[in-house]
Amino acid sequence: MSIRLSFLLVCTLGCPTLAVAADAPGADADKPKLLIVPTVYIGEVRAIYEKRIQKSLSDALASSSRVDLLTDKDRAEKPALPKDKVAQVKSTPQSRHIDEADAWRQEGTDLAAEGKHKEALAKFRDAIAAYERSSSELVDFSKLADAYARAGLSAHAAGGGIAETTRLFEAGVTIQPTLVIDRRKQDKELLDAFDGAHERLENGKRFAIAVEGAGEGAEVFVDGVKIGALPSKSAPLPLGTHYVQVRGVNWQPWAIAVKVKNKDASVTAKILEIKKEKAARKEVELGIDAMEDCAKAGAFGSDKCRIPAGKLGKQTGATYIVFSAVKPDRYGRLSLHPFVMEATSGATVPLKPIDLASDLADLNARASAFEADVADGTEHFAKARALTGTPKVYSK
Repeated sequence: MSIRLSFLLVCTLGCPTLAVAADAPGADADKPKLLIVPTVYIGEVRAIYEKRIQKSLSDALASSSRVDLLTDKDRAEKPALPKDKVAQVKSTPQSRHIDEADAWRQEGTDLAAEGKHKEALAKFRDAIAAYERSSSELVDFSKLADAYARAGLSAHAAGGGIAETTRLFEAGVTIQPTLVIDRRKQDKELLDAFDGAHERLENGKRFAIAVEGAGEGAEVFVDGVKIGALPSKSAPLPLGTHYVQVRGVNWQPWAIAVKVKNKDASVTAKILEIKKEKAARKEVELGIDAMEDCAKAGAFGSDKCRIPAGKLGKQTGATYIVFSAVKPDRYGRLSLHPFVMEATSGATVPLKPIDLASDLADLNARASAFEADVADGTEHFAKARALTGTPKVYSK
């Protein structure tokens, strides 16, 4: 017995003009969606007959009004995720602290505008504490400096004493030397305290912070300003508390508050690498030729049929896969044996054999009968009649 598989199927090699894609406009979503596997020829069949049979069967299904013929170039439409399932960027405790601090700073500003300075000062203190807790992920340190400045204004307006006001101003100017306040309607004592803080820090002693550590691609920031790759040493800084950060694409954010006194400071950044998630295995896309071994052997119940069929169904959106085998008898008369496989389960049902004239004179009529039988078989798939072994047509 010789078995030959013709791969001259026009619709799988570039004639999608007759095929209706699964997501094409106007396609009937309720129609069975099919893939057709090139016909197997069992025994000796003239090559010219193979071409004619294959084309006629393909054309009959492609022009059918009852089924949608797909190709292995079609792709299944992916369902949209429900809104509650759409991936969201994960927040961190630090990012939530920053959001809270932003809200408290705004609430404090509103309270101060209403003349409620004690309540405003409490909100500004809350914002300062939240910004400092989240210093590893705080990018804009002008927020922290602004909270200090506003807290100084509210402390003075609430009668908290010039010493507290000055301390708050100095903390803000230390991390942002360009810090300014609204000078309108401010008394001389407050303006002198603010200007004095600027002058003392600008003209006072300065010392650097050396940041040690290792991490390729990690960068060092002081008070939100990048000073270089890890390890790095800052320019001389005014006395007071500064915030050292180490950030990088592959590194978890790291931060520490460093109090600069009367000498250079040194810290060691112990950064941790971000664990990379294993890339999801890319599903290998299949062509219709993945069903070649299945079609040639007729072992429809085996993994060599079920596994690629399931993948092709998922990939293209096909619900059924159509097989056919042509075999001549000892007088040269040809018979066509169709089979329909459910892509998801691999269950395969044989259809009624169709006799062909030896010279294929009745091929068009037989192709129409093939189309009708396939349409019936898919619309009313008789799973109870599924094959449990190799069909007899494959036997010698």
